[in-house]
Amino acid sequence: MIEDKLKSLKKALLYSYQAGTMIIENPNKEEKGLPYLEFRCLMNPDKRTFDTDKMMLSVPFEDICLNAPRIGRTSDGFVPVPIKCGRTFIWKETSSRWIPVLQYIEEYAYFRADVRRCYEFPIEIDGKQYYFASVGENEEILEWRKHNREEWNKMNYTRTLYLERNEETFNYFKRFKIIKVPNIFGELESWEVQAVAPNSTDDILIVHLKEYFENPYLDISESEKQKEQERHELDEDFVCTVYDSIEYTTKYIENAVWSIENKTPGLNIEIKDAIVRQNNTTIYIQLMNGKTGEFDLYYNNVKVKHIVIKPL
Repeated sequence: MIEDKLKSLKKALLYSYQAGTMIIENPNKEEKGLPYLEFRCLMNPDKRTFDTDKMMLSVPFEDICLNAPRIGRTSDGFVPVPIKCGRTFIWKETSSRWIPVLQYIEEYAYFRADVRRCYEFPIEIDGKQYYFASVGENEEILEWRKHNREEWNKMNYTRTLYLERNEETFNYFKRFKIIKVPNIFGELESWEVQAVAPNSTDDILIVHLKEYFENPYLDISESEKQKEQERHELDEDFVCTVYDSIEYTTKYIENAVWSIENKTPGLNIEIKDAIVRQNNTTIYIQLMNGKTGEFDLYYNNVKVKHIVIKPL
């Protein structure tokens, strides 16, 4: 029965409309001299939605490597296909990369598994690139919170990553860690690790993420932080932290007004009061959210101070 199923698969690899070619990294490239190996495979449609691109892969455990030099009879060219869950491959006909996430272990005749399409841009961990599949970012509403006449929205985007499980990836993804993940354009975005499922299937790590606010000061080194601080001091910038209360005093001008200009998008700033004492006026400002950034303080249409907001 197993031999019959394998014969049916190999016939389909020649004549089926779903037949294609996989390009997979050679784990023994130093010995064989081929960095990548090519094999015939079946890519059957399974489930395609706006959230995920999922198919079913079928490939023999051993087959002829299409790009290897011929060594006599055809049967002599059979080599193991180095496919397993977590090891990505390229579907040659579509130039897309896929990752096996769930193998059908009851199938003895050949390798059969659910595969998901990978993002074009990988995650870099300890200098090595890992391609991953992603499901999510499908929330449709904003969650709003209100307290003491203050209203703000809660970050609620979530996504799930599927990638190879090894010692490096297992140690990298820890709960509450802030990581950078590329979007579909390759731009790095901040996400917080919510949960990790290391024992879901062999060789697959499932990581659940939640949207996190962007912090331009989070990733800079200590030396860069020192240079940034020195630059602010040289420019006489006013440096504060998120949620701070700010007050600034200058000479009073009749009929002049205070204003805030050029603020970073997302900053929630409230002018609490402006008081005149003798010949001076003092403005009181409250930072209402945890957003970092900067803005300019104007008085009488003249810029009086550049204010930089850093994280706690």
